[in-house]
Amino acid sequence: MEPIYYYVFGAAAVVFIALAVYLRIKGKKELLEERKREALEQEALKQQQAIRAQQPKAQAANPEMIRLQLQAYERMTILCERIGLTNLLGRLPVNQLSATELQNLMVQSIKTEFEYNVSQQLYVSQAAWDGIKNLKEQNIFIVNELASTLAPNATGADLSKKIVELLSHDDHVSLQNIVSSLINHEAKQLMN
Repeated sequence: MEPIYYYVFGAAAVVFIALAVYLRIKGKKELLEERKREALEQEALKQQQAIRAQQPKAQAANPEMIRLQLQAYERMTILCERIGLTNLLGRLPVNQLSATELQNLMVQSIKTEFEYNVSQQLYVSQAAWDGIKNLKEQNIFIVNELASTLAPNATGADLSKKIVELLSHDDHVSLQNIVSSLINHEAKQLMN
């Protein structure tokens, strides 16, 4: 490669790593804020339960609504897995596509999966929905940024290799585990 490509690639890598670190920190902050909010909500819930215990005819939770919420959390768990980059690569014909074709197919698949599940936001918390949106945006960003570092004649296998290398370098590059944990936690709270 010519020296200019080393500088361009190096600059792109630095920008990408900085963004990944920023998104990781942002995701952790959002998770911590959500946990604080949940602690406050739990305290308020305890107070409400104490008030309801004093009332002779307390209303029971709507079982149909709980069922719908649990189904939505199930869908969000599946969505989180389906838009995960390694899972997405496993479902696509990587070796039969150019890098540009794979990039376009991955971005379109992420968007389609997200749009298919957009109505589920009615039943999950704002934090869970924001996590899903951030995961979608981050994965599209990763695919586009890595594709932009490849030569014009690169193959889908080249792009796939870059994505796998990035994700295997650090478990926390992707928000997928954080979002999955949040969804799992909220679903378990509904079941208690």
